[in-house]
Amino acid sequence: MTSYRRSCRALLVVSAAIASAAIAPAAANAAVSVTVTGDDGQPIALGGTLNIRNMNPQLGFTALATDRWTATVTGPNGVAVASPVSCGTGSLSSKSVDYIGNGIYTVTVNHYASGDTGCTGAATAQPLPFNITASTAITSPPTPQLTRNPGSFVTNTIPLPIDLNPGALATDAFVAVNVAANPDGSLPGTPTPLFPDSTTRTVGVPLDKGPGTYVVAARAKGFTGSNGQFFSPWATPAAIRAFGPFDLKSFRWTDSRGPSYRFHATIMETSATGKVNIAIGRGKKGKYKSFGTAKIRKHAFSKRFRLTTGKWRIRFKYKGNSTVAGGFEVRTFQITRHVFFRGATFRSSAVG
Repeated sequence: MTSYRRSCRALLVVSAAIASAAIAPAAANAAVSVTVTGDDGQPIALGGTLNIRNMNPQLGFTALATDRWTATVTGPNGVAVASPVSCGTGSLSSKSVDYIGNGIYTVTVNHYASGDTGCTGAATAQPLPFNITASTAITSPPTPQLTRNPGSFVTNTIPLPIDLNPGALATDAFVAVNVAANPDGSLPGTPTPLFPDSTTRTVGVPLDKGPGTYVVAARAKGFTGSNGQFFSPWATPAAIRAFGPFDLKSFRWTDSRGPSYRFHATIMETSATGKVNIAIGRGKKGKYKSFGTAKIRKHAFSKRFRLTTGKWRIRFKYKGNSTVAGGFEVRTFQITRHVFFRGATFRSSAVG
């Protein structure tokens, strides 16, 4: 009798399960997986926390032929950043996402029952977020730079390392001299555009405006999508402190007959001020002896001194000011009795 009752109960349970299955709709499947291209261009599975810098990400959907699903993609503030995926069967290899600024982007996959060929029934929503943190950065040089090399008229161009954002259409870069950057990192007025080199990952900054502080700003530019074109935040501005070199534009003897001699020298950089230290040494290796200083007036200076016959080196040394770097220049000359020997040689150098 007991065995008979147990058999009856089991039969009732099975019958109830069959009846429920016949009445209830088929459960929605959740087999669709989604990937997004990372900063290296390789797909990364979505699920959990994910941060990327890629400004042109591509989504991939992997599903079975029997899966029924739709998908939407939204950016920050819920703005649509890709066309929706209609009732899908099987996989979708690539779908572009428009960059509309940094923030959370969400792929929402709606899973339907496998028999729901029109995706019109009840669905299970699966949100898959990822965070885009596009940025760029410029590295300032560790030391001040010269606007040109001593003795040269060619302007120096300083290559600054720049971190180019993956997936960007381009990188906007600008330079201005002696300005304060705006609070967002941009430059006021009409700054001069620069052109980063994607091969060397540098941006060349020509120091063609003379001594001063060159301020460089940059940001990454996204591709134009249905919502327009957007940019990454401005990088922290870089700065180059530029000085003119100390070198002579001209040097002449205004009194070349001894025993007292006098010269006149003009400094190339017109903003040079202060004094020039003068020292003279015998021959090629003789120890220098100080002959005092000469005051700079209108970027020129002169000095009178006494010397005996022989071969000499005269050194002009300048400690620098706010626009001209410290440096020195050496010229050689020869005195034969009371006549200055005109076959002088020249070399120059700069410090700091």
